[in-house]
Amino acid sequence: MGEQADYPKVFAAQSDEPMQFVADLRDVATPDPGARRQTDPVRLAPLIIEETRDRLRAVFEAMPGDPLLMLSGGVDSIFVAAVAVEMGYRPCAITVVTADGTDRVNAAAAATALGLTHEIIELDGPAVVELAEESVRRLEVAELWEVSYAIPMLAMLPLLERLGTMDPILTGRGADALFAGGKTLASPIDSPAAAVELDYAVRKESALELTRTRLVPDFYPRILGDHADRIIHVFQTVRFWELSETFAPPALFGTHDGHPVDKLCLRIACEQLLPAPARSLAWAKKSAIQHSAGIMGALSAAARRTAASLPGAQTYTDPLTEPFEAVATRLFLARLADTTKAHTH
Repeated sequence: MGEQADYPKVFAAQSDEPMQFVADLRDVATPDPGARRQTDPVRLAPLIIEETRDRLRAVFEAMPGDPLLMLSGGVDSIFVAAVAVEMGYRPCAITVVTADGTDRVNAAAAATALGLTHEIIELDGPAVVELAEESVRRLEVAELWEVSYAIPMLAMLPLLERLGTMDPILTGRGADALFAGGKTLASPIDSPAAAVELDYAVRKESALELTRTRLVPDFYPRILGDHADRIIHVFQTVRFWELSETFAPPALFGTHDGHPVDKLCLRIACEQLLPAPARSLAWAKKSAIQHSAGIMGALSAAARRTAASLPGAQTYTDPLTEPFEAVATRLFLARLADTTKAHTH
């Protein structure tokens, strides 16, 4: 690990697996805030770069070929792209968006800056609804977050078939769980209480996200079929998990240009690898892909249209403009009415 710091343990061997279910392989539940002793995000950035190189090197040796990359426009996927390019690879970037999605601009800027071929798949409202129906059919559940994540995956299938390769498809998925992406701390970041808070948040999300025993354990085979084994969660390894256990709050939370940021050391690492004109992309804020790709917005619009089509729906207020609390209540009442009719007959 060079001059980075004194580490409390020897990390697991590097993995060439598409993803490791860390919560099934390690005890991620037992608190250990005392292990979070690495505080300097600038010193940790080169370590993250080297670890990601090593991970990609292992993957590419196990799955030789021209990689693809799910490029969402957030720092995680942009960083993976930048590391791959620095290693001499030029993955074909794929971005799935709706017209209202916010991912397009940053994803396109990153692809251009890194010299990547960029395939943008744009979905309109009817296409999102159609893919939602297909997702529910394949997953056999109608859970919002599962279905809305399945939609962009299904949207990629025609492109994967057209490209006709079985090369790895890289994603930055898993980084948020390990590096507390999207989280905030109530305690001052230098305090022992912040270390406890961070440790709890990371362990809780990792236990939910990094396990095979999810709501749909075979999610990828159901959605992607023969392509499922190509999906590479770059950060979802035991080794990355063990590394992340050593990161203290100041390594992950700080400010940039006067604004609070998360995943600080990862953002610094990304900035170091990007060409100068594109370095601001390392600091862009982004919500979950379901929101940033516009999938959730398209499904919400479809829910409003469904509510507006109910008998008498526009007698008092308009479901197309009323608060979503009213829309959700309308849809619940419609379901209640259907259940009552079924019991009556």
